[in-house]
Amino acid sequence: MTDKSSNVRVSRLLRWLLMAGLSYMFAMFVVLGGLSLLPKQTQMSVSEAAVGWVVLAVGATLFLVIANKTSGRNRS
Repeated sequence: MTDKSSNVRVSRLLRWLLMAGLSYMFAMFVVLGGLSLLPKQTQMSVSEAAVGWVVLAVGATLFLVIANKTSGRNRS
């Protein structure tokens, strides 16, 4: 393995980690923003675990969409 292939592998890993982190942060803001639009009584009745699972699901979906667009663009 050469230095160049190692650098490419590291940069690809860092790009994937950055995409995962940004997807999670964006999902958190979207879910919490949507939760803030609900009435106060409904906000208080939603469990923290449910909000966490929704954030993870939205974040994973965003990550997969971004990853598919990125990998499709690199193949061309």
